[in-house]
Amino acid sequence: MPLTKNPKGKEGKKATSFSSRFKKLNLPLHGVRLPQFHIEERYIQQFGLKPDINTYDFLREVCLKRFAELRLDQSKGKKTYIDRIKYELEILKDLDFTEYILLVWKVVSYCRENDIPLGLGRGSAAGSMVLYLLQITQIDPVKYDLFFERFVSKARAKKTIVDGVTYLDGSLMCDVDVDVCYYRRQEVLKYLKEEFSGNTSKILTLNTLSGKLVMKECGKVAGGKEEAEMNSISKLIPKVFGQVKDIAEAYDEVPKFAEWCDKNPKVYKIALKLRGLVKNKGVHPSAILLSHSKLVESCPCELDSSKEPVSSFDMDWSQMFNVKLDVLGLRTTSVVDACCKILKKTKNIDIKADEVDLDDPFIYQNLTGVHSGDITPTKDSDGNYELRHRHGLFQIEADANYEVCRKVKPKNLEELSAVLALARPGAMQFVDQFAAYTNNDVYEVIHPFFDDILKSTGGVCLYQEQMMKMAHKIGFTLDDAELLRRIVGKKKVNEVKKWKKKIKDKVKENNLEKEIGDILWEVLEDSANYSFNKSHSISYASLAAITAFLKFKYPQEFFLALLRMTRYEPDPMVEISKIARELPKFKIKLLGPHLMKSEMDFSIEGKDIRFGLTSIKGIAEKSIKKLESFKDQYSNKFEVFQGANEAGIGVGILSALIQAGSLDGVFNKPRSYMVAEAQLWNLLTQREKTRAFEVGSQKEFDLRAVVKMMTEEIKDEKGKPVIKESRYGTIKKHFLPYRDIYNKNKANEDFANWYYENALLGYTHGKNLKQVHRDYSHLDSVENSLNKDQRSSVNFIGTVEEAFSPTKSKKGTPYFKIQVKDESSICNVLMFSNKNNDNIQKCRDMNGGILPAKGSIVIVKGQKMEGDTIFADLIKVQDQKIYMKLSEIKKA
Repeated sequence: MPLTKNPKGKEGKKATSFSSRFKKLNLPLHGVRLPQFHIEERYIQQFGLKPDINTYDFLREVCLKRFAELRLDQSKGKKTYIDRIKYELEILKDLDFTEYILLVWKVVSYCRENDIPLGLGRGSAAGSMVLYLLQITQIDPVKYDLFFERFVSKARAKKTIVDGVTYLDGSLMCDVDVDVCYYRRQEVLKYLKEEFSGNTSKILTLNTLSGKLVMKECGKVAGGKEEAEMNSISKLIPKVFGQVKDIAEAYDEVPKFAEWCDKNPKVYKIALKLRGLVKNKGVHPSAILLSHSKLVESCPCELDSSKEPVSSFDMDWSQMFNVKLDVLGLRTTSVVDACCKILKKTKNIDIKADEVDLDDPFIYQNLTGVHSGDITPTKDSDGNYELRHRHGLFQIEADANYEVCRKVKPKNLEELSAVLALARPGAMQFVDQFAAYTNNDVYEVIHPFFDDILKSTGGVCLYQEQMMKMAHKIGFTLDDAELLRRIVGKKKVNEVKKWKKKIKDKVKENNLEKEIGDILWEVLEDSANYSFNKSHSISYASLAAITAFLKFKYPQEFFLALLRMTRYEPDPMVEISKIARELPKFKIKLLGPHLMKSEMDFSIEGKDIRFGLTSIKGIAEKSIKKLESFKDQYSNKFEVFQGANEAGIGVGILSALIQAGSLDGVFNKPRSYMVAEAQLWNLLTQREKTRAFEVGSQKEFDLRAVVKMMTEEIKDEKGKPVIKESRYGTIKKHFLPYRDIYNKNKANEDFANWYYENALLGYTHGKNLKQVHRDYSHLDSVENSLNKDQRSSVNFIGTVEEAFSPTKSKKGTPYFKIQVKDESSICNVLMFSNKNNDNIQKCRDMNGGILPAKGSIVIVKGQKMEGDTIFADLIKVQDQKIYMKLSEIKKA
């Protein structure tokens, strides 16, 4: 019935309210009801169990079977293991988490049964012995002193029983994240969708207007400010331990920010009102929602752009009533698995990632720079060996982690774990302290009472587990210690006050020095901002160690696995470029693509690696069948052009194959010329192509000469030219732009080939940049420049990998930064301006009014500084231009 202004309406009927039209819902939302785990008959047979076995006993039997397989019953610590397993199983049973653990086990079992690579574990889950026995994780928590209480805390988990049904508090549930093969993740998601049909969805995310973003946008929209100014202003808002401060806090603490806001009050006031509002919504990249019954009964859903269901609640709300399972695609698991399979196939070496000896000194020799085998060790400015070859080393290849690793020089898994824990906001301040301990055994004592806990990390409370140990040592249970850690970490003021008193009382109760309680509280407060989960750190350090073992022990197979993964990267060319720069250090060549020798993917060829045809930029995987039918021995170019046509390969793909060098050595013609001929062939009719075949040998299969001959000399059966004058004019008109491209590129064929390879392959297999032009021959390489002493003069040529907008340093000095690479290495180039010398403007003036952009070829003169940094006095863009497409020549 419609709403009316008149209570009685025209017909005298009583109007109804808007809300009364909705059907009353009575949703029994008491918490999370776990999806039921069905014990399949195959599991009953596999483990030799009774058909009516319950889920808890089933979980116990699976653990016992694996316990025997690992021979832990024969180890010295047998009792420790047995006590730990009993303890964990009892807690999981008491808290009704059994079904959840088995649910995750089922997903992991599906992956193992279908040969989908898995990670070693992540997060607090690696602290569980039960998960280790279920092979959900591959990290022994007893060996590495990891706590189950970080995963499940009996003190904070809650459940409710309503009408005989158990409901769990979703915000306090244990949470297992699973790393799976990056490119097979969709198979796992499909399995979940089918296994829990109608009971699963993706999870909504809400992106809010953060302080930096809201200031930037308000300044541009409400204040009419330029982007550069607002970038500078937003940078004034501090970031502490990775968290951006609220703009009101920034106003109170940063005078320059407050001064700008006072001059622009309208912008600041609007920003204060808008901050924290939802900007847009998205989809969680890894989390999946699972429900006991139909999902729509506990959570409203909508459809995303691919028509897949997504929760209309965000993660915090949706997991109050449903199970959240994180399935993350991790590239490294794919690389490690692929490397092991390549070794098995090519060398019959059977290596399983989870069986690599993580204590092998070989791993840490290479991580500290004292390389084994044929690799030449490098030294830093202090004469110490350093790690240089970091690409593909899990976690370590990231800049921050690499710098920490370089300083710490880890000698075992525990120290490698600390590298990952230190390379984070807040913890970075302790890198030098920890490095002094690992390199020189210098240990900073906080208090002798806590020495046994903190000595292994040089006096730094690096891990959350150490915080828990310290609290446990003064008398708290580990469950209480975990609760204390969470309360202090989340800064719940009222709870914090209570616990501060509890610590004081506990110290007094156990007759300990008052100073011990004070030190514990100080450590708790400080380390809450930077301490890390050791379970996660050890798990990822183990994977990092495995990648180091494979890379330095079997570099050819490891790099092949990396190269095959590049197609799944956001920018494959960048990844190929990084790998190509490292390969020579391992005495491996990345051979160029070759029509006959290349496979579709990268492949091993002798001691080297051959480029795969489908990794040439612009050639999609869907072209595989066409390429396979095109691969043949051809006696002349016309056969190549016709073969491509018959295989269904377009002239664009054929041009890319030629430019990339895959036909080099077949015909002694420049690539630029062959591309022009391919375009010309594409303009001919089938009749004209047939005659071209017949007379081609007369002009050595030079298509331009053959076309001219068919216009001027060769007659058809009626005595007329094969190509009439008018027809020739049409061909010429359409061919002229391609002729122009050739004429411009032929000036320096070596440079053109270098440019083609760089653009299509991500590296060059012919001549390097210094060799393609005599004017460059005197210049140094990037690698040689970086190997010079600090403050030494450098003069090199390279390509701009990344260009950043001009900005200001913390001291207010204007500068801009570019990353420059060549075939040997990559470096950061910074150019500064000051009152007396405006280098940035000089750089613009020298280069046509603009600064170097991504892809520019530049000559850099300056000074070598610390690490991989160059301070530039001059950056000159080289203006030689190579054209690859018709659109480029038209634009020019």
